[in-house]
Amino acid sequence: MAYKGQSEIMEYILMVVFIVAAIIGIIIFLTWWNLQQFQMDAFKNRQDRIIGIGQYMMGDYMFTNGDSVFDDAKLTAINASMNCDDLQKILGTNWYVKIKALDMEGEKPCRWNDYPNCNVWSICGYKENAKDRFGQNFPVNVYRKVSDKTALGVLYVEVYS
Repeated sequence: MAYKGQSEIMEYILMVVFIVAAIIGIIIFLTWWNLQQFQMDAFKNRQDRIIGIGQYMMGDYMFTNGDSVFDDAKLTAINASMNCDDLQKILGTNWYVKIKALDMEGEKPCRWNDYPNCNVWSICGYKENAKDRFGQNFPVNVYRKVSDKTALGVLYVEVYS
């Protein structure tokens, strides 16, 4: 009879161990699930921010000549004269935009003295030491004022922390 009571205690202890292990497993799974959801939300927020910056740039009269076509003369003027702080008041901090017209070989940065023989405009400068970079390319058109032609281009928007 003593053995029967001892085996019931052992069954009870074994059952408690399995229940505790199941509870711990569920807690670990739910924690992992929450972390995955946070990462997906962070990715979605960064993606939304990139799209928002791209839409703002393609729709603002300071950069385009209408119909979401970038104007190279306006881009050169903004690139040379505008302070990034003014745009960061509108779009927030920790972002970088590069617009490249694909009508020339290589990359030739646009400044006052290089215009119109250039094809790259960088807005709010590239940060070498930035972490958690995330960027996206958008196809755009760039109106070349001097030659009165529209070139295919790429708008690259990057956010970082």
